Amino acid sequence: MLKEQGRKGRATHRVNVNFSEDAYETLKEIARSRDKTISEVLRDAIALERWYEDTKREGGRVVVELQDGRAREVVRP
Repeated sequence: MLKEQGRKGRATHRVNVNFSEDAYETLKEIARSRDKTISEVLRDAIALERWYEDTKREGGRVVVELQDGRAREVVRP
């Protein structure tokens, strides 16, 4: 891992990650649709994962409301 100076003067780390072709194409599509870099999309995903884990650890539930008004709890392995 290589330590670098990131935005706002904070230390950053460079990592190498291997993705399947499908996963990489999905990642590029998400980045393109949000006008973000792949790195930004991955940072957003990490932040969302942290929020999900913190919410569950604190006893909370993550619920998605569907267009028809029904609610579904997000449950992951």
